[in-house]
Amino acid sequence: MQKKIFTLLMFALFAVFATAQEHKYHPQTKTELKALVENLSINLGVIDTSKITDMRALFAETKRKDFSGIETWDVSNVKDMSWMFLEAESFNQNINAWNVSNVKDMRGMFAGATSFNQPLDKWNVSNVEYMHGMFSGATSFNQPLDKWNVSNVEYMLGMFQYAESFNQNINSWDISNVEYMDGMFEGSPLEKNPPQWFKK
Repeated sequence: MQKKIFTLLMFALFAVFATAQEHKYHPQTKTELKALVENLSINLGVIDTSKITDMRALFAETKRKDFSGIETWDVSNVKDMSWMFLEAESFNQNINAWNVSNVKDMRGMFAGATSFNQPLDKWNVSNVEYMHGMFSGATSFNQPLDKWNVSNVEYMLGMFQYAESFNQNINSWDISNVEYMDGMFEGSPLEKNPPQWFKK
């Protein structure tokens, strides 16, 4: 009996220790987070991002090659992800499990992220208003987005501009609130065969 209690106690202590080690850094502001991600020796998985609301241009033109751990980030309080991976040419991590339900701005998020081709079909983008240039120049991206609820989006200008691989069916999108979609598919396979709702 004592051995069993000791074993359970050790397991509990190990769990507490493991949790403490899991998040070594706890940035409170975007500036603090930016300094951490620019330190290439820090694994992204040990950063607690739960307090961050702004990730605008966080990895723009980054030199980072290893993005492992970013898939575990808590982004549930983030409202701005615009230009987040702008020209992050090595970025290709699966972030499909992210809770992006509070994000309003995703403009240019993957613009020029030429390696990125991971699923995003589980994202709840129902609060997003800005998606212009989101995948502009994301030349490898070709993942299904037909389940996205884009009913609150107002701007889609150049969203898939020069996304040379993107050829998915998004006919089901509710674009009733979209005001601007000029050049949305320019330079992409959908330029010649756009969705039925597309206004040229």
